[in-house]
Amino acid sequence: MVQSPRANVANHIRPQDVRRVCELLKRNYGKPRLGNPKNPVDDLIFIILSNKTSAHMAQRTYERLKERFATWDDATSSRAVRTILHPAGLATIKSKQIRSALNRIQTDFGTCDLSALRKVSEDDAQHYLTALPGVSQKVAKCVMMYTLGFHVLPVDTHVHRVTKRLGWTKKNRADQCHEELEELVRPKLRYTFHVDCIAHGRAICRPSDPLCAQCPIKRYCAHFKNTKI
Repeated sequence: MVQSPRANVANHIRPQDVRRVCELLKRNYGKPRLGNPKNPVDDLIFIILSNKTSAHMAQRTYERLKERFATWDDATSSRAVRTILHPAGLATIKSKQIRSALNRIQTDFGTCDLSALRKVSEDDAQHYLTALPGVSQKVAKCVMMYTLGFHVLPVDTHVHRVTKRLGWTKKNRADQCHEELEELVRPKLRYTFHVDCIAHGRAICRPSDPLCAQCPIKRYCAHFKNTKI
């Protein structure tokens, strides 16, 4: 019998526990947008800027780009992109990625607009986005979730840290467990779970010195149970 590529999902995680964790996180954090724009190309640029950069700096850099360029078509050949990105770091790499991605989008759609992806399948949308320069699976899924209406679950560092401590994954890298976690979290719960994990990871489930005593989901957390032993 051929195994499903998702057969490695931990079978000891009860669906009712997953739902309860999602409910508790939503009760504590709501459904924050986290500053992500609603336009797909805006969001793509915003997320690329957010990689390895503080949330505040990414937001400020994004705002400066929007102030400088009336449309993203105007940015495709402008050297000002690199200058604007310089304070945020990785300006050479990110400016090249952004301009190359915008040029590809402009070539494929006639203008810097990704709204046509709302009409294609989930697989086709992800395939197109991940073929763009600088767009990882996580970045693609973020754009798909925040702006294109797909029920996917992007796994960033916060989602990975929270779910690993819960015991929902044993994978050591965020980019290794998208399918595993999408198998556990039902489609209609994924958006809220993603944004709440980010809020929870920033406030309570921090990389070091997590505030476990204040955690609303500690009852379901393998890490908390093990530290009590």
